[in-house]
Amino acid sequence: MRKLKIIEHISLDGVIQMTTSGPEDDFPYGDWTAPFRSPAGLQVVTEMYGKTCDLLLGRRTYDSFANYWPKATKSPMGDRLNAATKYVITHRPESLEWGPFEAIPTPSDTEHPAGTLAVGSDLVDSVRRIKAKNGPDLVLAGSLTLISLLLEHGLADEVVLLVNPIVLGKGKRFFADGALPRTFALGSTRAMPSGILVNVYKLIPTLAEEAVSRAKLEREIEIAREVQERLFPQTFPNVAGVEMAAHCRPAQVVGGDYYDLISIGDGALAEAGHAPGENISSSASRTVAHGCDRLGIAIGDISGKGVPAALLMASLHASLRGQVLSGAGGPGTDLGTKMANVNRLLYDASDSNRYATVFYAELDCDSRTLHYVNGGHNPPAVLRKKDGAWQVFRLGDGGPVVGLLAGAAYKEQMLPLLPGDILLAFTDGISEAMNSAEDEWGEDRMIAEAQAHSDLNATELLQRLFRAADAFAAGASQHDDMTLVVLRIAG
Repeated sequence: MRKLKIIEHISLDGVIQMTTSGPEDDFPYGDWTAPFRSPAGLQVVTEMYGKTCDLLLGRRTYDSFANYWPKATKSPMGDRLNAATKYVITHRPESLEWGPFEAIPTPSDTEHPAGTLAVGSDLVDSVRRIKAKNGPDLVLAGSLTLISLLLEHGLADEVVLLVNPIVLGKGKRFFADGALPRTFALGSTRAMPSGILVNVYKLIPTLAEEAVSRAKLEREIEIAREVQERLFPQTFPNVAGVEMAAHCRPAQVVGGDYYDLISIGDGALAEAGHAPGENISSSASRTVAHGCDRLGIAIGDISGKGVPAALLMASLHASLRGQVLSGAGGPGTDLGTKMANVNRLLYDASDSNRYATVFYAELDCDSRTLHYVNGGHNPPAVLRKKDGAWQVFRLGDGGPVVGLLAGAAYKEQMLPLLPGDILLAFTDGISEAMNSAEDEWGEDRMIAEAQAHSDLNATELLQRLFRAADAFAAGASQHDDMTLVVLRIAG
């Protein structure tokens, strides 16, 4: 959004009026700033307008400028004003000639001739829309009514007052009687040889404006949360002999963790099975039977937290799902190739300091062979009990983090799963859950907890691990997003 800057000459007693406004106006002084003008002052004012700018003008100020600047001697100020787009508040748009211009019709307008742009009769909303457009910063000069309205609604970002060393005693003032209380912060001040002080102020939002802005931001973040929740699987695949459960609990309203469970048939996304619901307890209920060739399993962790991480998480979700939906070469395609494609897509879509750790696997639904590739993610653990003793297989090989190196290469790995095996895929928010002493729960405790309760089904085990992590934290605030995916091969 571009800034709106008010630039005005003002007397020591606050007068900014320079001309009469009508037959009943007895303002006697005319242009009282003339004795204090100087080449140095003009240079400062030119700098305040910026190298390029657009103008927001009342009709009287527009007519005054239009009578002078198009015919004035060539100068940097004249070049800027003549080239600027003039947004003009008027009920006579057909008579505008000094362009380029866009008319802001007042409520008395009934028609808008060709060549003008009617941006709405509500002036405040019109100015908001203009500020939201791409373009240079806006400068407002010479319209007291418009200045008062913009200050009242907090639409001005900066106020430049050229304080002239004169007291006038009468005339329209910058702040008229009845103006709402408003606080300004002095950004800079400069004294000119002629006695003019150039004071630059920034508006400090009122409590009411801060409340409105905060409520708007909270609503936007809530919408973002709802959108992000829809990116997680709304139903889980139903694979015979495989129990699955998954849950993400962000540290903030939105987060950067990602997981997915995808039923893949004939190189495409198959119809999903059961709904995970909104909480952990419903993560593996209501199944709908159907077949699948492969089960896609994904988990990732975006660098950072909050909204920026959530945006990159959405990009990762789209990139990975795109690889699955397209078939990316069919069932025999190496997962390293798919991860390399995702890496390139994420690299192109993110800043140089943004990346994600990603683990992706495909379980052959018939042979129970797990093909996987790990892009710098916490190695998932496969827990296997053999002859009364536990074996732990860590799935850490594959390649670097995703999105950081354009040409990164990845290598597919493979592990046959056996009846009774448990797969734990997690983000570091789970394993690094901390208590008030900043001790971490740790992967060893997490794995031991899963081994101790290996008789539970996938949903119950997931719930147990979350409760154990919370119990260890003992009320300490959650510092990172926590995501866990549990698969259990039926014994």
